[in-house]
Amino acid sequence: MLELPTTHRNNGIIVSAQRVRQALKSGPVRSAIQARSLREEIEVYPPQRSTGTSVIAPRE
Repeated sequence: MLELPTTHRNNGIIVSAQRVRQALKSGPVRSAIQARSLREEIEVYPPQRSTGTSVIAPRE
């Protein structure tokens, strides 16, 4: 999913990525090294398609 070109990302994919990121920021996995690494990858995952139109605002 994280390697999909921006032209193949739809709203569902972007929302799912943000939900996973949110889940990795809380709960028992938040301090795991792999969870931290995946969170960092998702943080740089652009929350928009290549059209330049924002699909979802990133959660903090």
